[in-house]
Amino acid sequence: MKTLTIRTTIGVNRQLTIPLPEDVQLGPAEVVVILNPLAEQLDLKARGWTESDAAETRARLKSFEADWEAPAMEAYDAL
Repeated sequence: MKTLTIRTTIGVNRQLTIPLPEDVQLGPAEVVVILNPLAEQLDLKARGWTESDAAETRARLKSFEADWEAPAMEAYDAL
């Protein structure tokens, strides 16, 4: 088994071509695709936030974490 990590941008045609390295064997293979959206980094300083503002907000939102990460919440991702 060979594991590859490829970063790309999904275009409007929603098609993806993946060039494989030469050392990948020819023949039957199982290909598993995991789409993991890459988070855009927010520049909080450019938005006027200080490190203490971010830490305070993170601490206040911590109580929501268990609910937010619950499997049932995935339904909201589709909205």
